[in-house]
Amino acid sequence: MLRLVYRSYAGENWKNRPAFYTKRLALLSFARAVEASGAELEVLFINDGPVPDEILEIQRPLGRVIELPRVGMRRSYLQGLRAPSALGWADDDLVWYSEDDYLYRPDAFTHLVAAAKALPEADYFALYGVAYGRQPEGEVPPRPRGWQPSVAGTVDGVRWERILSTASSFGGRAGAFKADFGIFKFCTVPHRTMYRDHDTCVVVQGFEPHPYGELLRGLVSADGRSAKRWARDASLLPFLVATNVRAHRRLANRRLFVAAVPNLVTHLEADKLAPGTRWDQVALDVEAWAAARAAATVALDQRVVDGARPAEAADAARP
Repeated sequence: MLRLVYRSYAGENWKNRPAFYTKRLALLSFARAVEASGAELEVLFINDGPVPDEILEIQRPLGRVIELPRVGMRRSYLQGLRAPSALGWADDDLVWYSEDDYLYRPDAFTHLVAAAKALPEADYFALYGVAYGRQPEGEVPPRPRGWQPSVAGTVDGVRWERILSTASSFGGRAGAFKADFGIFKFCTVPHRTMYRDHDTCVVVQGFEPHPYGELLRGLVSADGRSAKRWARDASLLPFLVATNVRAHRRLANRRLFVAAVPNLVTHLEADKLAPGTRWDQVALDVEAWAAARAAATVALDQRVVDGARPAEAADAARP
């Protein structure tokens, strides 16, 4: 069973967005990938605050909608992560978490399900984020001691590589999410408006994300930082050390985290678009798909008004 959890934020964050960015487009691309997957699935929407009607109109036919009273990033994120345990999902269910500013290729979930079946050794999956040294998410982080990149395999023409970390849209087996919930919760402790995605991904794999030499250098050298910034970074030092300690896991509990390369999803920030795909063309295709669906719905409604039987109207309106 594929379980999809989509978290929406009622506000807007105008980062360095590509010209085609809208939350509506992101949600429509998700809906198109859901339809194309052909998988047995369930969709759960978690809305942090009241989202626009145009978003709700797309969400409601797809799955269950939970509306939260603007509880904030950390609490809404953790509510989604509690779902595998709280809703009693089977350990071998495949869970996918999505933020509301990602653009999906139509075959994204088809390949995700295929990889989960073909790569039983993999615990977590990314459709955005690639092997060490080629992350689209900015600077390359230090490689943890003992961690090595590798290729997990090729499934239906898609190459899956071990990754160090990814951003906040990712998936995995429900049993892994249940067992690792304490790590996800721990890594949100010092912040209200960020997830520490990198730390989380590295710790579940059983590696220390912060080299002690760098932590020490950051403490003794201001390195061009303001006094306020240095003090803030110094106050985080105990937490970062504790994060390294939290990463010490028995070998049997270390997770394998793999990603599709080239990526099947992209974060919608202009300087972080995943390489290998014309995402502007994907955006146009999504809009065309949505327009065709809207036209089909209008045709169906008209056939019903004109007296056609619903089954005949549905056949006539199907794209």
